[in-house]
Amino acid sequence: MSLLIVAPIMLTSVNALAGTSAGASQDWNGYFKGQCELSSPKRGVFYTFPMSLEIDDVTKKKADWIITYGEGQTQQIRNYTLLEVDSDLGHYAVDENNGIVIDQYLIGNEFMSLFEVGSTKIQTTYTLDSNGTMDVSMESFTFDPVRENNVGAYTVSSYALKTKQKCRLYKW
Repeated sequence: MSLLIVAPIMLTSVNALAGTSAGASQDWNGYFKGQCELSSPKRGVFYTFPMSLEIDDVTKKKADWIITYGEGQTQQIRNYTLLEVDSDLGHYAVDENNGIVIDQYLIGNEFMSLFEVGSTKIQTTYTLDSNGTMDVSMESFTFDPVRENNVGAYTVSSYALKTKQKCRLYKW
């Protein structure tokens, strides 16, 4: 039974390492704007808000990665910097320019990261679609597992979903 669990994980890891990355393409450059929904398993969609993402030249070692939430007086601007760590491995990082640096990885057309803040695990995915749209999702999970299963030498832990932020951004 443990081989059934481990084999897909190992195959996925080997496939990810086997592919080569030429770094982020210039398709990521530009200004993307759209709407987001915040939802939870219990409440469903409970909040909508505008979001924009402006990305400078991703082919440089440092590029602007500016996220704006909201509009008008409620607008929050996050002046982040995208850092190229090792483009051959698809390894980048978002420097929040406040002491926080979050590593993210480019696989195909997706930037992905997983990080912890306080008692929450957050997974983010930025997907660049071929039609010029960008899908952004941020799922937050409990820090402590809601269930753990021991299967042979392995422990499988699962976590409760707190909220999901789902955005569709259009290139302007």
